[in-house]
Amino acid sequence: MRDRAALLALSAALTLPGLGAASLWDVDEGVNAQAAREMREADSWVVPTFNYELRTAKPVLLYWLQRASYAALGVSEWSARLPSAAAGCLAVLLVYGLARRMFGRATGLLAGVALASAPQFAVLARAATPDATLLFFTALTYLAFWAGHRGGGRGWWLPTAAACGLAVLTKGPVGVALPGAVIALYFAWNRELGRLLDRRAAAAGLVFLLVAGPWYALVAVETRGEWVRAFVGTENLNRFLSPMEGHRGPVWFYPAAVLGMFAPWSVFLVPAVWYGVKGARRAPAPSVLGTQHPSHITQPDPVPADVRAHRFLLCWAGVYLAFFSAAATKLPNYVFPLYPALAVLTARFLVRWREGAVAVPRWVMPAAAAGVLLVGVGVAGGLLYADRVFPGVGAFALLGLVPVLGAGVMAWRLRRGDRGGVVAAAAAAAVLLVGAAAAAVPVLDRQKAPRDLVRESGAGDPGRDVRVAALGWFQPSVVFYTGREVERLPTAEAAARFLAVPTPGYLFVPAAVWERLAAAVPGPHRVAARHFDFLKNCDVVVVTNAP
Repeated sequence: MRDRAALLALSAALTLPGLGAASLWDVDEGVNAQAAREMREADSWVVPTFNYELRTAKPVLLYWLQRASYAALGVSEWSARLPSAAAGCLAVLLVYGLARRMFGRATGLLAGVALASAPQFAVLARAATPDATLLFFTALTYLAFWAGHRGGGRGWWLPTAAACGLAVLTKGPVGVALPGAVIALYFAWNRELGRLLDRRAAAAGLVFLLVAGPWYALVAVETRGEWVRAFVGTENLNRFLSPMEGHRGPVWFYPAAVLGMFAPWSVFLVPAVWYGVKGARRAPAPSVLGTQHPSHITQPDPVPADVRAHRFLLCWAGVYLAFFSAAATKLPNYVFPLYPALAVLTARFLVRWREGAVAVPRWVMPAAAAGVLLVGVGVAGGLLYADRVFPGVGAFALLGLVPVLGAGVMAWRLRRGDRGGVVAAAAAAAVLLVGAAAAAVPVLDRQKAPRDLVRESGAGDPGRDVRVAALGWFQPSVVFYTGREVERLPTAEAAARFLAVPTPGYLFVPAAVWERLAAAVPGPHRVAARHFDFLKNCDVVVVTNAP
C-alpha cells in the first residue's frame, strides 16, 4: 500500500500542478473539450459533435469522462484535462502491479517512476485527449491477462475482454486488435497457441460485445451508419494506408520518437532490450511458476516465470512498434501504449544490474551517463532554439542543468562502485526535469491566440446574442472559448455579408487577409483584438460590427 501511495503521490505531483493554467492546445484538445461540452448541452450520451456537426474521429468514452468532470467541476481547461490526469496516475499503479507480479517489488517501483517521469507521459497525462485513457485500459488489459494466465490458468478471458471493450470505446479497433496480436504472438512464442482454443473465448467475445457493442450500435442507428462508415473507413483504414493531415514519416520515425520522449530513461533502452531478449531466450527448464510469489502458484510450467515475462514485454513492445511503423500516418502519441513495456524492461535491467545479477560491458553504464549528459545539452539547446518562436522560453534552458548534474552524480557514484546511487541519480534527474519543465508552459501559452482573442474581443460573452465566423484561419478551441458555433466562411464576399448583418458578429481572420479586405467591407466595423498565433505563424485579428 505504501508503494502505491508513493507512486500515486509522485504521478499526481508531476501531473496535476498547473493542469488548467494553459489554454487548450489545438487541434485535438480544442476538439475533444468542445465535443464533450456539446454532448452535455444536448444531453446526449450517444452522438458526438464538434462545432455542432457530427464528429467521427474518435469513439465516445473520453467525452463521457469529460462530461462527468464538467458536471462536477464546471467547464474549464482543468476539468477537460482531469480525466487524462486521473487515467495517467492510475496507469502508473497498474504498471507497478504488473511489474511487481513479473519481477518483484523493486522492479515495480522503478517501472512506475520511469513511466511517470517520461516526457511523453507528462505531456499526454496533461492533455484533453484519449491517449492517457487508452494507456490505462491497455495496462488494465495486460495486467488482467498476466494475472489470469499464469500456470495454465484460464481466468484471464473475461476481464481481459472487458478491458479491451473499454479500450475500443476509447480509441477504436486498436484497443482489441493489438492486444489480441500481442497475446497470440506470446502464446506462439511459448508454443501454446492451443490455449486460444478455449470455450471461454465465446464468453469473452460476449463480454466484449456487451461492453463496447451497445454504444457502437446506438451511434450507427442514430446517424444511419454515417458515423461508423466514416470512423472505420476514414479514421482507421485510410489513416493506416495513407498519410493524413501531412503526418507522414520514415520507418525509423517511432524509434526516434521514443528516444526523445522516453528520455532520459531511453539511454538505458539498448541494454534493457538486449538483456530482455537474452532473458526471453533462456533455455526452458522445468520449474514452478511463481516461485518468488507463492500466492500465484497453480501448476508446474515448463517455461520459467522470468522468461515468460520477458517474452511478453517484448511481444507487447514489438507488436505496437511494428504496427504503427507500417501505418502511413504517423504521430508520436500513437505508440504511447508501448511505454509501460519499455518502463518495465528498463526497470528490470537496472534492478538486476544494481543487484549484480547481470554483467554488462564496462563501457555501458559510462555511456548511459554520457547519454544523460547529452539529454541535458539537448534540452538546453532545444529551448534556446525554441526562443525564436516562443520568446522567453530560452530562459528555461537552465533546465538542461538537471540532467547534466544527474549525469555528473551518475559518473561519480559509478566510479565509487555505488550502483544504487547511479540508478537513484538517473531517476532523480528524470523526475526533477519533468517536474520543473511544467514551469515553462505559461511562456509557451503566450503565443497561442484563441483564448486571448476571445477574451479581448468579447466574442465569448454569454450574456449577448452574437454570431462568430472565421475566414482563412480556424482553430477548434475558438469554438470552446466562444461557446458558440463558428461559421467557416469560404470567401471575402461571404465575410462582407457576415459583417453587414445587423446582429453583432465577430470575424476571426489573419491580419494580412483583413488588410486586403477591409476597404471592400461596407458598414461600420472595427478590430476588437489582435494576437500572434504560432501554429499558423501569423497575426490574427477579430473584426466586429458591434459598437
